[in-house]
Formats: sequence, structure tokens, C-alpha cells
Amino acid sequence: MLFFGNGIVCAKALLLSFVYSCAISYGLSLFGRLGKVLFVLLAFTSGIVLYFSLMYGFAQNKEMFALLWNTNPHEALGVFSPKLLLFAGGGGILGGLAARSMPEERPGLRHGAELMALVVICAMARPLLPVELKGRHPMPLGYLSHFGHAVKQQWRMRDMIAARKELPGPVEREAGRSGPLYVILALGESLRADHLGIYGYGRNTTPRSEKLPLLVFERCYSAGAGTTESVTRMLTRATIASPEAALTEQSVISLFRRAGFRTVWLTNQGSMATGETWVASIAKECELFRTHPSVYTIGGKLQDADLLPMLDTVLTMSPQDTLIVLHSFGSHLNPEDRYADIFRIFSPVCDRFSVADCADEELVNSYDNSVLATDAYWAGLTDRLKGLNALLLITSDHGDRLRGKYRGHSPELMDNPALRWIPFMLYASPSIRQDALLSGKLEHAKALRDQPISHDMLFHSLLGFAGIHTPVYQEDLDLFSGKARPHRDPFVTLTGMEQTSPL
Repeated sequence: MLFFGNGIVCAKALLLSFVYSCAISYGLSLFGRLGKVLFVLLAFTSGIVLYFSLMYGFAQNKEMFALLWNTNPHEALGVFSPKLLLFAGGGGILGGLAARSMPEERPGLRHGAELMALVVICAMARPLLPVELKGRHPMPLGYLSHFGHAVKQQWRMRDMIAARKELPGPVEREAGRSGPLYVILALGESLRADHLGIYGYGRNTTPRSEKLPLLVFERCYSAGAGTTESVTRMLTRATIASPEAALTEQSVISLFRRAGFRTVWLTNQGSMATGETWVASIAKECELFRTHPSVYTIGGKLQDADLLPMLDTVLTMSPQDTLIVLHSFGSHLNPEDRYADIFRIFSPVCDRFSVADCADEELVNSYDNSVLATDAYWAGLTDRLKGLNALLLITSDHGDRLRGKYRGHSPELMDNPALRWIPFMLYASPSIRQDALLSGKLEHAKALRDQPISHDMLFHSLLGFAGIHTPVYQEDLDLFSGKARPHRDPFVTLTGMEQTSPL
């Protein structure tokens, strides 16, 4: 049903979905009344999955179900719509009607033989799958398959996280520094570079940042098109082309701890930094991990400014070399809930149940208002850091889709410029700019501001600027080394913001 533009593909998907449904319903009928209940539940939840596929373009895969598994009330409200009830209710009603025709007698040998015949028919039907549907079986089989994989992955996650390898080799720190060094990563959410005035956007969405001495990198590629993929890759040795290390090794945070840094993670990202998630496993490498209490309240808004009082608390601690990660909710769905009323400059806004129900203009206006709030947050950060030896790195995990049929983001869309072109900016406090060694490193970074860079460089750039020596460091991926090479992305070229793939 995701391929409306191709009638043949759609017809084959519908035919296969019918065949699979017959086999599944027959198999469930062998369980009597329990089977009927399970079939109705399957039809009901299939309607929910279909809603997300049609409204947001989410393909049915284990990543989609893992995302739903880890969501919080704020994210759930951002995608809720009366249409969701229509899809779910419609699926439940159709499932109930079909269940009424299912037999209730106890299964016999003949029923087992008939079920096997249906399974054989399903297996024989697989070659009919069009190329566009490979790996995405039509519902309900695809739904059941990927849901099962997602559940299995959640069960295994704790053991997999515990098995992450410590990065090899000794860790040493450059000598001869005066005063503690603060390295702060302000990691935003769903922020597109092309909606920032400082990047040339037609609207003045960054009035405060444009007055700051920021080093702006014009073309930066995100490590992923979804939060989990991007955050885990940018903070580990993983690269966009070779992401395996994101799930098997510890992050750069562990290296900073071994070098004697205080490590801090402050967040209002409830779904990603709490519970057993890959992002949480990295966050909890920090010796100090704090989640803003607003993530546990349904009615409250999650705003970047939530993190400023939490940062104030950290900055009042005893002076020490410190690495701080600020993981904020940025412009995530629904952007209308990401800013205070004083930032509601552009209107009309997207104030409906779901962004899928808003017109393009309404969603863009709410999104741009949320960027204004983020801009004020960045200014608040620099105000707090200007009296310290501090380097602030500002970026986002990925962008967002704001126009057209589909909204939001999806880990599959690595070839979509709207999701991959994200901001990357640096702020150095006055004392950093006056330090001979560190100012020299900043000059090396300035030489790359017009060159393509990526999140691949973050791991090594953090180490390089902090003067942390370790065998895993690569100077050709360090923005501050003077030897960094421009990034060549394997998925997309940033020549425009037209969506290159509907899925």
C-alpha cells in the first residue's frame, strides 16, 4: 500500500496480503475462541501500523517497531490523530467480521493438512514479490515478522549493551594546560540546516546566533536519518559507510573519563536516554546522567531551554576538565510543543492532533518557531560559557520532512537530503581564542568550513581538541588537526532539498 504510484505493484501487494491473511486466519482458527481473539487483535494493530505507513511513510521493519517500543507520551501525542482511531477501528471491525466465519470445532488431522497446503501456497507466492517489496512482505505477514524481530532485539539488548568492548590502548592527555577545559556538545533533534537563517534561510530564524562569533560549517552530513542510528554512530568510531562499531564498542565518553574528565549527560529526550536503548547505553557511560522531569509529564512541553538550569548546576561544581553532552528535544514532532508562546512569530501554526493533519505551511511555521526557541537556547549556552575555557559544538542528529505526503523521519531514508543536511557550528570562549595552541586548532577547523564534513569526524575531533592521545584516534577525521579530508557521502549529495525517495 506504500506504492500507490505503481498499480501493478499495489495489485500484487494486495493479492499477496490476501493469501497471507487466509493462511494466518486458518492457522489461528485451530486455537478455537482464542484464535478468534488473536485474529481480531492482529487486525486492530495492523490498522495502526497501516496508519503510520500511509501517513508518515514508515516502512514495516524492526526499526519501526523498536521506535514505537521506546516512545514516550510526548512523542505519542505528536503523531496521534483521529485518523489513527479510524484505521485501528476499521481493522478491528473487519477482523471481527472475519473471525465470525472462523470454525470453532477442535482441529483434526485434516485441518493440519489444509494448513500445510496454505503454507505451501504462500511459499510459492513469494516469487511474485516485486523488487520494490523485497524485504517488506505485505501485511499482515510483514508486520508479524518485523514485530517478532523487534521483540527479540529488545530481549537481547541488555546483553548486547553489556558486551560492548572497551576501546583498546592507553589514554593520555597533553600536558601544560592552565585551568580546566569544558567541552560541550549541544546535540539537537530534527533540525534542518536549510531552516536556519545563519545558513541562508529566507526567514530570520536565528537572530541571536547571527550575532555570536560562531564558526559555521556549510555542509555537514548526519550520521543517520534516525536518532538512535545517528547518535550512536557520531559518538563512537562508527562511520556512515561502516556503522558496525556503533553497536559493539564503547563511545568517546569512556575515553574522556579515562583521561580524567568529568563526564555529564543532560537530556529531556525521555524515549532515547531512559530505559534500555542504545542511546541510553552511551549516555550512562557518563559519571553524571540527568533526565529533565518534564519527560514524565504528558501535558508539559519539552523545550531546549529545559536544560539550561541543569547546566547551571553542573557549572557550579568544583572546577575540573569536563565533557558535557546536552541532548535536547529540539524541533521533534510535534514542533508546536517545543517552544514558548513568545516564539510564536510565524502563523498559522500546526495545532492539530498530528502533524500529518496539518497543511505544509502550518507545519513549516511551527517548525520555524521552534527553531527560534532553539536559537535563544544557543545564546543562553554561550552566555554561560564565555567566562570559561570552553568549546561548544552545536549540531543535530538528523533533519525532518516538512512538506509533501510524508512527515517526520525514518532510519531508512539515508538518501534524503532533508534528513541528512544538518547544522554544525562551533563557539569558542574568549580564553580559548586567546590560547595559542587551541586557537591554532580552531584555525585548522576554519579551513574546512566550506568543505563537506560529517558526523564521522565528531569522535576524533573531540579527542583532538581536548588533547587526548589514544591509538584509536585518526587525524584525517579530526577537524582540528590540519590534516582532515573532506567527507564524501555514500548516500546523497547536498545539491538541493528535493526529496529523492518517497520511502
